[in-house]
Amino acid sequence: MIKKPQNILFASDLSVDMKQVFEHAVAMATYCDADLIVLHVMEEASPSAEKQVKMAFGESLYRDIKAKHKSGARDLLIGKNVDALRIRQAIAGFFEDKENAPSHADSPIKKILVAEGRSIADEIVSAAVEEDCSFIVMGCRQQGLLAQTMGDKLVRKVLKRTSVPVFVVPRANA
Repeated sequence: MIKKPQNILFASDLSVDMKQVFEHAVAMATYCDADLIVLHVMEEASPSAEKQVKMAFGESLYRDIKAKHKSGARDLLIGKNVDALRIRQAIAGFFEDKENAPSHADSPIKKILVAEGRSIADEIVSAAVEEDCSFIVMGCRQQGLLAQTMGDKLVRKVLKRTSVPVFVVPRANA
């Protein structure tokens, strides 16, 4: 028996063309009266690349750059910049127009996560399991017939590693 979805994971790479993917995630969360968990994964550098950067710029500068990247991603997702604020206002407007708006205030977003790992696919799958998500929503670039059929590499990796259903939304070519 399929249980009613409680949580839906939206995996974002913070690109502009993720807006339509996000809209699908919001629509799904609204329809299911589920919470939306937004995830951005920053890929860790390989140990050798990390060592080279530390040697070139120093360990403290490397840590500062890494921390700024993580806080910048988080700020973008939580709305501490102008573009993200506009997106949140559009989301609020989206719900004002709907008769069946979700019961949870004016946004289905329950949690925003910024993770870091060697494998983006593994982080997405782990977050979906840890947050008890019923679906994973992610985008897939379309470039040619083969790519449309096979999906992109990240989507394939997630599909291979998870038992959680994955909702793939074609992204517009930027």
